[in-house]
Amino acid sequence: MSAEQSPQLPIYAPSPTGALRQGEIVAHITQPRIRQDTLFGSEPIIVYEQHPYSIVVTQDCDLDQDYKARQGQVNPDKALPNILFCQMITAQELRGRQEINSTIWTQVKINKHERYHFFQKIAVEQDALQEGLPELGVDFKRYFTLPTDEVYQRLQSEAQRRCRLVSPYLEHFSARFAYYQFRVALPQEHFSE
Repeated sequence: MSAEQSPQLPIYAPSPTGALRQGEIVAHITQPRIRQDTLFGSEPIIVYEQHPYSIVVTQDCDLDQDYKARQGQVNPDKALPNILFCQMITAQELRGRQEINSTIWTQVKINKHERYHFFQKIAVEQDALQEGLPELGVDFKRYFTLPTDEVYQRLQSEAQRRCRLVSPYLEHFSARFAYYQFRVALPQEHFSE
């Protein structure tokens, strides 16, 4: 059977209820930050960065234990103070960046460039809101955390749980993120005669 004839394996599933999941795409999450020029003033000014899309990077086991701790089912010390996210943008926006030429984009769209991760379009039936999502991209340099309590509160108002990656796509994304964060900068490249 050729690749064209083989059945397409699912990459995404609609977001579940309950605990957030690693590899879950969340829409419309807001990140409050202190404006740097007011940091040491008497009244710091908060600015709000809107993330149309973001993906949860925190480990599934930690998210599950945190949720159970918040429900009183396990020891409260299992609660997480923050959740780690990567910013997501549309693949079209990512492709339009000045630093991404056609050679780099060829690597990005097949997840062979170490800094970026590409996500194919999410079908209507794989989206919890039954709307579908466009092709998306992640720059592994663009990550942020939010307090866990705040994330769950935001999910009760403006933020929306959309879908999550399924295995082995979840592990693929997670391993690539970890690899990028733990790469070693060498003082010089190897020399070959």
